[in-house]
Amino acid sequence: MKIDLTCPVELWQYSPPNESSPECTFVLNNLSDKVVVSIQTTLVGYGEGETLLYRQVERVQGLTAGAGERFSVTLSPAQWVNVQTVDLVIEKVWFDDATIWRRGGAALTEYTQNALPPGRRLDQLRFVAGPDAVGYPEEQDNVWVCVCGRANDLRSDRCCRCERRRETVFATCSQANVDQLIAVHEQKLSGVAKAAREDASRLAEEREQARLKEQRRQRAYRAAVIATLVVALLAIAAVAWGVPAMRYAQAADLLSRGEYDSARAAFVALGDYGDAAAQVPECDYRQAEALSQAGGEDALSQAAGLYRTLGAYKDSADRYRQTVYRLGETQRDAGRYEQAAESFQSLGTYKDSALQLQETQYRQAGKLFDAEGYTAARILFADLGAYRDSAARVAACDYRLGKAALERGDFATAVDQLAAAGDTEDAPALLQRARYLLAEARLQDGAFEEAGKLYQLAGNYEDAPLKANSSLYALAKERMEAGDYQKAAELYQSVVPYLDSETQAWECVYRQALALATGGDDEAAVALLTTIPKHEQGAQLLAECRYRLAARYATEGRTDEAIALYEALGNTQDAPAQLQSLRYQKAETALSEKDYAAAAALYETLGKYRDSADKLKQCRYALAAAALEAKDYQQAIEGFSALGDYQDSPSQLESATFSLAVSLKTSGDTAAAVELLKTLPDNTAAKNQISEITLSEADKARAAGDLEKASELYLALGDFGNAKESYQLCQYGLATAAMEAGDNRTAAALFGALGEYKDAAELTKTCEYEAYGRYAEPARNAYAAADWKTVIDTLEGFDATNLPTAYRDLVGMYEQACYNYAEALYDAGKVYEALPYYQRIPDYADVSAKKLQRRSYLILGMWESADGTRSAVFRTDGTCTLFGQELYFAVDGVYSLLTGPSPDQLTLTHKLTNLTQDRLSLRVLSDSRSAVYQLDHMAAQVPATPTPAPGSTPAAGTSATATPTTGANASATGTAATATPSPTPKATPTLTRTPAPTATPAPTATPAPTATPFAEAGRAT
Repeated sequence: MKIDLTCPVELWQYSPPNESSPECTFVLNNLSDKVVVSIQTTLVGYGEGETLLYRQVERVQGLTAGAGERFSVTLSPAQWVNVQTVDLVIEKVWFDDATIWRRGGAALTEYTQNALPPGRRLDQLRFVAGPDAVGYPEEQDNVWVCVCGRANDLRSDRCCRCERRRETVFATCSQANVDQLIAVHEQKLSGVAKAAREDASRLAEEREQARLKEQRRQRAYRAAVIATLVVALLAIAAVAWGVPAMRYAQAADLLSRGEYDSARAAFVALGDYGDAAAQVPECDYRQAEALSQAGGEDALSQAAGLYRTLGAYKDSADRYRQTVYRLGETQRDAGRYEQAAESFQSLGTYKDSALQLQETQYRQAGKLFDAEGYTAARILFADLGAYRDSAARVAACDYRLGKAALERGDFATAVDQLAAAGDTEDAPALLQRARYLLAEARLQDGAFEEAGKLYQLAGNYEDAPLKANSSLYALAKERMEAGDYQKAAELYQSVVPYLDSETQAWECVYRQALALATGGDDEAAVALLTTIPKHEQGAQLLAECRYRLAARYATEGRTDEAIALYEALGNTQDAPAQLQSLRYQKAETALSEKDYAAAAALYETLGKYRDSADKLKQCRYALAAAALEAKDYQQAIEGFSALGDYQDSPSQLESATFSLAVSLKTSGDTAAAVELLKTLPDNTAAKNQISEITLSEADKARAAGDLEKASELYLALGDFGNAKESYQLCQYGLATAAMEAGDNRTAAALFGALGEYKDAAELTKTCEYEAYGRYAEPARNAYAAADWKTVIDTLEGFDATNLPTAYRDLVGMYEQACYNYAEALYDAGKVYEALPYYQRIPDYADVSAKKLQRRSYLILGMWESADGTRSAVFRTDGTCTLFGQELYFAVDGVYSLLTGPSPDQLTLTHKLTNLTQDRLSLRVLSDSRSAVYQLDHMAAQVPATPTPAPGSTPAAGTSATATPTTGANASATGTAATATPSPTPKATPTLTRTPAPTATPAPTATPAPTATPFAEAGRAT
């Protein structure tokens, strides 16, 4: 067989024409490290006697065969009649980097194929070498043939098809080595080995059955002999045994003494007597048990055989597995790993047999490793995968093999093994050394490129970097001078930034491209030139090639490609004008084909070129109209909005908006629908839609019991539909609910707003009485009788804001009553009983400005001298702590302070020379020096003392301590007993009070005509 060893593509297989297909299909293999995009072939047909019948040249394009990939091509032979053989010659190969391989005048090399026929030998070879193996490697006169079947140049150390190293192939895949590895690892052959073991197990069982059958035959023979003796000694037997029962007892005695074979024969001789037949398997069972207890490989093997024969007798099946498990352990402990593996493997999933099988294989591999059988050990460790540290042991094997190969000078094998060893021990350092030494060897052989790359991989080992760069640079320069610019560029690139390698690589690429451009292959030239953008001449040539190529593409109708090239050209020559023209042509074509989206995009890029702006609007209008027709309303809205006043875009926009709103309404998104419809204020249909949506929402709210929301929506609808009637119905419901809840003020306002609707007028009166009338009548009567305390108690907590007209006289009545009652108490000498009522109305009349500024009120609280030596506390219960004494006190007039041990024993003891909110000047009259003490007001809150407060209350009122318990006034009263009025923050009532201190205050508020609820909470401060 002949082959062109330089060709980067090889013929793998082919199928000739047949009745169903007149074509030849060739399967080819890409041997290069680049992507094949096209090939040129010569198909030669021969007749009888190697007569040339035809020669047919074909170029196949459109390929994308990656590195190492197979691909097929189909050719139609010019003739097939009388064709005996064909040759397919690869003439040219084009790659994706624009490089081309040419066959030239290289001679074909003769070699002999090494393929093995299908069979056990081939299976064993593939187990060791892999599924692509076809035959043992051979070294022939002109080539060496790899295990994969590929013929390689004698100078090559690596197979160009499978990338295996030559030394590794011959070391591991020779027939002798394969036989050795198969012998070591025979039990691990997948599929075939397992089937063989199963067959062996089955055959062993059959042999065991045959043995047992022969044993039973011999036992029967012995039984016959015994029977003969029995007949001969019948008389003696009649005396000795008498009856079969005696023979049964004898057999049982033999069994108890462990004479299992004799006992079994005796029971067999008894035939059907008693349970003699059942005692036969019992003899085997006990014998197996005894053998199992004895232990040892032979005994356990015999016991396993007996248990297996017994089948389902008692627990024989389980005891069989137990015995085989122990047998496997015994065999493994004795170093009989293959037999142990067989035992554990036969148990399948029993207990941890699978794990024990792995442990057996692990120990076998360890023994091989210790005996320096690293190749076989590696196979076993690798098969164990992640078991224990098997992965590390594989690396250790690789390390030992690699180190040994390095020591014997097999550097290629050393590189492979040490690379696989990873970081094991000093493998990285040894790998660098092995690569360096292999590089030296390759350099001596003249394989400069491979040597350079190996030097590079050797890293910083000795002078590897220098040798790598210098050797590859020199080779690159040599290839460049020889005109092999592709290879030179590749080599220069591999040593960048060494010397001027980068610029030299650019120059090589430029020269390749220049040759291609000169030959008219602008496409390939452009592909190369784009890789060297910094090369000045390259950039100029790239522009020229692109321009020519763009013009050609435009002529050929390849518009898109032409446009892309003109875009890349920028302002070169008239590229911008050509680009505009092509884009316009393309846009016009798209417009004529109604591809409005593509046309619009093109017209948009054209700007004001010719009528592009108008055509752009035309396309956008068509797109928006199509979207509207397709019910893509959002897209239509965006399109018509962008068009402004173009043609009828405004009306189309309104139509799209209305349609989208209706669609949203239908889908249930009424809020979004309303927002859209509001953008159409002059559209009657839109208004009706809004009203319909609002009415629907109001009806839903009413059905859900949300009468307030429903009322709001119905009110906004005015007279639309039944909105007015529904509004009244909701208001009536709200009023009724308020009345039932005791909120009569809210109910009165709601019923009042309904006018004559149903019985609203009558209910208005009822609610107003409950809300106002039951307070007004007693308060008015008491006010007329000057019964101020009753007025206060009646109107305590009463809200006097927003009163109906009939009750506006209540405004200010409460404040006036508090004022009058406080004055009455004060005038009656009940100064501190009056204080809480003043404090309820601090903003009324002159209460804050005058009444609460009386000295009897200003003195209340805690006072202390600047040095802290003297202090005083005055309380509202008439007691005080004055300079450490607990006393009763009273302020008489402006300056006199009376004190004493009881309320009726008060005497003038001090003078109030000065008293403000912050400062108290107190003169002690008993002091001969008439000393005056200056005290600062420290706190308004004074805790009550256990001393009972003096005084009585006026006949018309109640005790000052019996203050109201509800409303904000109660809070004010609660603090009055312990607070001075002035420094306390003023209350902020919610009602509007009339400051005039008249008996009948004027109205200050009008009732609200709306249905706003009125709170009946107490007066707030």
